[in-house]
Amino acid sequence: MNHQYQLRTCYVNFAEHLQNSWNVNFMYHDASGMWKEKEWHAFFKEIKAFGYTNFQFWIPPTLAKAGADRDRAIGQLNTMIQYCHSEGLTANPLMAINTIGAEWYFACPNDKTDREKIIEFWTYYANHLKGADIFGIFPGDPGGCNRNGCNHNTFLELAAEITSLLKEKNPDVIIEIGTWGTPFTGWGEDMRHTPNWDGTFAMLVDPAVNNPEVPCHIWNGPPERVAICMKDMLEKLNLFPKDTLFSINSGFNPDCEPIDEYDARPWAKKIAKRFRITSWDYSASEGELICYPHFRVEKFQRKRKMELEAAPYYGAICYTMSPKLNLLTLYTSAQLMINPYQDATELAAEFTKLVFGDETIGKLMKAFEIVPGWGYEGTSYTKETLIFMFEELIERLKAVKGVQSKLPIFPSEEEYRSTLLWHAKNFLEMLGENPNREAIRQSYWDKALSIYDNIPQAVDERSQLSANGYSSIGKTLSDQRTIMI
Repeated sequence: MNHQYQLRTCYVNFAEHLQNSWNVNFMYHDASGMWKEKEWHAFFKEIKAFGYTNFQFWIPPTLAKAGADRDRAIGQLNTMIQYCHSEGLTANPLMAINTIGAEWYFACPNDKTDREKIIEFWTYYANHLKGADIFGIFPGDPGGCNRNGCNHNTFLELAAEITSLLKEKNPDVIIEIGTWGTPFTGWGEDMRHTPNWDGTFAMLVDPAVNNPEVPCHIWNGPPERVAICMKDMLEKLNLFPKDTLFSINSGFNPDCEPIDEYDARPWAKKIAKRFRITSWDYSASEGELICYPHFRVEKFQRKRKMELEAAPYYGAICYTMSPKLNLLTLYTSAQLMINPYQDATELAAEFTKLVFGDETIGKLMKAFEIVPGWGYEGTSYTKETLIFMFEELIERLKAVKGVQSKLPIFPSEEEYRSTLLWHAKNFLEMLGENPNREAIRQSYWDKALSIYDNIPQAVDERSQLSANGYSSIGKTLSDQRTIMI
């Protein structure tokens, strides 16, 4: 059995709703966080050294909408791709198939006017985006449609049409088709039924017009839908070129777990007989809300082993919305794509030994992973143990000031060390008696999210939830064990 993923992808999402000081600001020229050439090269050198072969990036719906922002961004994207290639990586843009604008309008392919809008933005990128090696066509989240008879077949047929459009302009580009969802997020029954829905995200999530018994606007596909969708997909595989990649996880649910009828592994095996398959296990490495140093090494390892034991997977991803913060995650995830049978904790220790000359720092960083969230339930330590771990982590981070890394890393050793120290001190305070949570919330906002003082709030207002969540860490910990927040 080949234990190595050939396509090892570092995926960065720098969309409107995921901006923070440890991410790249790609769109807002009057705000902080835009990376210059030196920073892009430093980042690409880092992930290449860590073991990645491919850089995937989300082109936000804002940049699907015609206008000055899109025209300005295309030049930046092309330059970024050049930097990526110069460091020996392939470049892999990813777009939602029918989502347009900062307001997240879900254009309907079965409406003539909306369909023209969809084809317009895909044609624009086919004509103007230069050098993409792989182009991902994503079903939704955000995106999808259940208006005018739209369902999973609508997505597959539209994806085939867009594949032809992209290949016509660039015959060498490889297309990756995503199955994310239950499967195919937002298409047909996966999407909540909103009476007289106008296609806007705002109406889709408005509690005044939606059934409260269906709490989420997506992830609603019933179990019997899985077989229907996948049988239809197998019948439509001949619509796609032989070099197409198909992204399919172990499970058709948000955590990508193979549970009951949502077990995707049998379908992965069937697709793999005809095409190369990849996984897009988004939540295994990070999640989307609170920015803090992650340690999901064991989970990432478990998922990679599960995939390779189920089907001949060609590729996998490590996702981040905080590439300047979660370096331990980026390193260990790449190494586990090369060999998922390594000792996960020792890999973390290896990383901080290389960066700081102290392997214990890597092991102690597991204390950070007490925040339950999408794809993770949180570790189970006593409060006393956590306090001890953070106290030791703080002392060790202080002691390694000035140490030079043996790995190329981005940001600098000192910026990375001081950021870890800042988080460790905050976590320790929040585990103590009577922490000043308002002050911590403001400090987190100033440190991580102050870009939103100068740019529009995203349509889902996620930054406020992030600040609230960070300042609530440890609030419900008992003296015996962690309790889900």
